Amino acid sequence: MKRRQLLASGGIALATGIAGCSASGNGGDSGSNEGSNASPNDSSTANASTGSGAQSIAGTTITEWPPAEYEDSINVWNWYTEWRDVAVERFVKEYDGIEDYTVDSYNNPGQFYAQIQQSHSIDSIGSTGEYTQRMMANDLAEPLPIDTMKNYENVQQEYKDVTESTYADEDGVYGLPNVIGLNPVIAYRDDHFDSPPSSWDILWDEGLAGNILMLDRDYILMQIAALYTDQDPHDPDDWNELEEVLIQQRDLNEAYYQNHDTAQQLLGSENATVGAAVNNSALQGYDTVDETIRYTVPNEGTLYSIDQQVVPTGSPHPVAGVMFTDFAMSRESVEILWNESYAISSHKDAFDIIEEIEDNSELAELARFKDDWDLSERQPLSDEVRQRTADLYTKVMGA
Repeated sequence: MKRRQLLASGGIALATGIAGCSASGNGGDSGSNEGSNASPNDSSTANASTGSGAQSIAGTTITEWPPAEYEDSINVWNWYTEWRDVAVERFVKEYDGIEDYTVDSYNNPGQFYAQIQQSHSIDSIGSTGEYTQRMMANDLAEPLPIDTMKNYENVQQEYKDVTESTYADEDGVYGLPNVIGLNPVIAYRDDHFDSPPSSWDILWDEGLAGNILMLDRDYILMQIAALYTDQDPHDPDDWNELEEVLIQQRDLNEAYYQNHDTAQQLLGSENATVGAAVNNSALQGYDTVDETIRYTVPNEGTLYSIDQQVVPTGSPHPVAGVMFTDFAMSRESVEILWNESYAISSHKDAFDIIEEIEDNSELAELARFKDDWDLSERQPLSDEVRQRTADLYTKVMGA
């Protein structure tokens, strides 16, 4: 099964992408401009409308599915670029009246956030939970007609509960869950362990000195140390202890890494045997680098992130944006996410669908979240915790 490179994110997506890259199409042609040097503030994206004259979803009529009337264009931003390209192409083929489309990307959600604060051309955004909440707080997201959208019923109940409690208010739901990712997890070579590592303390094992990997992200380092020391990963109460243990851990590392393919190659070459990782990076490593690469969630638990589809306020094509948001919760989207990005959908049958379409049964089983894993939703860090996390990183790296 052909796999493509994954796209970087601070949360769960992988590898690297280029902000502002764009492609356009007519009748399902995905175009070939991926990787251009367009600025995220570039307003020249092909076929994109301006924000002038945009209407809210509330100003449209969506009382049936598919909607009786919808616009003929759509502009989709997402950092899962391979999923985005295939999904938009399939979406356009499903709805014949949508003739033109554009796609764009970003490295940091702040780039799309800056766009939607002014007149813009974006109809559907792949957002993080934190940025969805920011959009809600500043009237930059549209409430969605979930009672009409046919695929909302496909969402796993626990993610529905999170959506309706966290990403909703009296006016409705604003962001529908698309990708569920675990970060951090423990990636390891199974030929070096009799059983999966059961605790974060494996990253402090002096017997593995020089064979350990750590993600070079300040908040991930803080949260691993918090889980290791039995503190709240969103609001630790003993920063001195975090500093102490991270300095202890630093000298045991083979490498701190930014790019996920670096970790995959180090594990595959046995220059490392264990490390902190993201679940879909470990899955990609197993499938494309070395089948000894596995991942697990230790007894202390870990965090999961939800990437969502959101229709921003000021969308020039809000009905088409709603329709694509609904498509993102379809079975077809589950398949595309897996085939293109090793990513796990919020669909209630996601793991069964992966098992059906994946030729490698061991890989399909590895993708499943285990019932005994302790998983908690990643929450936005307060400004104070963000600053203390940045200061902690500086101290650890400079010690």
